[in-house]
This record gives sequence, C-alpha cells and structure tokens, in this order.
Amino acid sequence: MLGLGTLIAKVSTGSAGYKKFKNITKGLSAISGFFGSQKKRAEQAAKKASFKTLLGQQYGQLEGVIPQVQQEFAQQRQFLSEGEALQQQQATTQYGIGQEQIESQVGMTGLAGSGAGQEAIRQAQQQFAVQQMARALQARETRYSLQQQEASRIRDIQSAGFALDRAAAEKGIKSSYGQSLLDITKVG
Repeated sequence: MLGLGTLIAKVSTGSAGYKKFKNITKGLSAISGFFGSQKKRAEQAAKKASFKTLLGQQYGQLEGVIPQVQQEFAQQRQFLSEGEALQQQQATTQYGIGQEQIESQVGMTGLAGSGAGQEAIRQAQQQFAVQQMARALQARETRYSLQQQEASRIRDIQSAGFALDRAAAEKGIKSSYGQSLLDITKVG
C-alpha cells in the first residue's frame, strides 16, 4: 500500500506533468492558430483585392457610359432643332402662300381697302400667330421631356455608383464612386 506521502508525491508529479503537457498543447495550439489565421487573413485579403478590382471595373464601365448618354441626348437635341427649323420654314412658306391667296381674293372681289378685306387678312395673321405659339409650346414640352429623360438616365448612373460604394463598404473598402460620378455627370 502506498503511504500518504507517496500518494501526494505521485499526484503532485502527475499534476506537474499534466500542467507541462497542457502548456505544450497550448503552445502548439497557439502556433497552429497563428498560421491558420495568417492563411485565413491572406485569403480574405485576396478576396478583398479581387472585389476591389471588380468594383473598379464596374466603375470604369459606368464612367464609360456617361459620354455615350450625353452624346445620345445631344444628337436628339440636334434632331429636335433641325425638325423645328423645318417646321418653321414650312409654316412661314404656307403663311406667305395663304396671305397671297387672301390678298388675291380680296382684290378680285373688290373688297381691297374695305373692312371685310382687312378683317380676313387680320384673321389669317392671328391664326398664324396662334399656330406659331402652339409650335413653340410643343417644342418647349419636347425639350423639357428630353431633358427629364437625360436627367433620369444620369441619375441611374449616379445611383449605380452609390450602389458600388455601399457594396464596397460592406466589404470594408473605402470608395467614392458615387460622388465621383455625381461630379462628372452634371446635366446642363
């Protein structure tokens, strides 16, 4: 049988051995954790870099669309101006022909210089003025609509830039794509 002193010595020796073993396993665990964390951090850094590259590519595409949109609407404004000029030329020509016809009719009926002849000419002029105002109103409405369409397309591009910023923030990446697009897409 073991004596009390021997039992205490064995427990204390076992306890010291256990503590030594525990310390060694803690050390190994720490080393393993360090290298495992290092690998994990490297993988996360690579994913972050890849995502940042993707964001940059998407921003570049958005930035490349801006001149195309601006050119498209500039072309539409040019077509609108050319169409208005043609309509104005046609209206002026028709007015001139109408005036000649009225003056001819007034002259043939012997109403030249009379109130009825002058009234017919005045009414034709008034009708032409109203038509001109209607054309001008239609042109302003069309220009306004075109301006609103362009502004909407530009806002869509800007919004996409801010969406890139939100996605970047979710991954811990600082960016200012939205503000940058806002700065370069001033509609005017």
